[in-house]
Formats: sequence, structure tokens, C-alpha cells
Amino acid sequence: MKLTLLGVYGPFPAPDGGCSSYLIEDGDTRILLDCGSGALSRLRAIDPELPLSLDAIVLSHLHGDHAGEIDLFRYMLEFGMLKSPLKVFSPETEQLRYPVFDAVQSSDGSTAKVGSLSLRFTAVRHAVPTAGVRVADEAGHSLFYTGDTCRFDGLKDAARNADLLLADACLRDEANAKALKNHMTVAQVVSLRKEANCGRAVLTHRFADGIAYPAIGDPDCEYAVEGAVYEI
Repeated sequence: MKLTLLGVYGPFPAPDGGCSSYLIEDGDTRILLDCGSGALSRLRAIDPELPLSLDAIVLSHLHGDHAGEIDLFRYMLEFGMLKSPLKVFSPETEQLRYPVFDAVQSSDGSTAKVGSLSLRFTAVRHAVPTAGVRVADEAGHSLFYTGDTCRFDGLKDAARNADLLLADACLRDEANAKALKNHMTVAQVVSLRKEANCGRAVLTHRFADGIAYPAIGDPDCEYAVEGAVYEI
């Protein structure tokens, strides 16, 4: 299973950056986790052939920095540039009621199979309905994507033993947390990785205000960098 970071910022991108979007590939199976700004162009840069090969889109929630380009994928589908209907998982589906989408609600504890990959959803704590997701291949390798969330008791269990934790680290420190609620600090993600026994953590959804993030201090944790590829 391979993870490519297409966009790593939120709630708005850095110059020349993109918002939350991540491509998962396993053999012929391709899933897009979130589709914030820049997702489609970066996906096309990886695979310029048309029609695009994509089996599903998983939306953690419908905020613009995570789902802002979903209508662009709709246009691609309507023009025959993607195989239709495209399965789209989301905690809320009313806005996805188009013939080209096969919209599936991702409720807490729900599971699905997309090609060779298995999905299990967990409701997390954010300002709107939001779902984290565990993605596992047939060999048992897994990643857990938190989506946007504050730290809460059930998050450790949802992420437990994942080979890779892809985690919302929008907040640099506790002082920063007072301005932006419903997100985790860098220190909370580092602690989550250890408590959940995840192999490594990639800290994403970085706040793009130009202020430097602190050193992490854990060799098994690193900041997300656009274009980075992880073999899981």
C-alpha cells in the first residue's frame, strides 16, 4: 500500500501549496482521502492519462479545505473523464446527491471494501460531522487518518497499532489551541502515536500562517511534506 501526500495545509494553503488531500494506492486500487484545493491538478500530474483511474473518494467532512474540489471531480465525471458512478464516502451525503456519485454515509463503526482495501470509519470530534478512517490492505498493513479532530478518549483505540498515523496537527501549541478549537496540537499527536502504538506518525493539516512549527522531538514522527510518498 502506498500513500502520496497531495496537499497538507488547512484551513487554507501556503503559497503554491494545497489543502488536505492524500492518494492511497494498492495494486490497481486507488482511493483519494479528501480533496482540498489542488487535489485534482496534483492527481492529474501523477497520472495525466484520461480518463482518470480512481475507485473512490473518502471525505472526512465537508469543510472547504477537505472537500472544496468535490464539484471538480463531479465535472470530470460528467464529461466522462472518470468512470461513473464514483463511490464517495462522507459523514453527510445530502450535498453529494448527483447521478455521477454513489454517495455512501460513513457512520461510526461502518466498514466498506474498495478493491483490495478495507475501510473502517470512526466518528471523531470536530465542528461538523467528521469521520476518521482506517485503511488496510489484504496483507494487514494499515494507516489511520484522523481527519480534523480534537483529542478524545476513543481516538487512541481507533488508531491502535496502525503502521502509519496520518494526523491533524493544525495547532503548534496550547496557546495556539485557544484560537482554533477542534484540532490537535503537535504534542498531542506525538503522544497519540505512542499511546496507540502506531509505527510512525505524519503530522498534517498544518496551519499556513508562515509561523514556524516547533521541532517534534520524536524520530518516529515527522511533518507532512507535499509530494512525499510512504510505503506502508
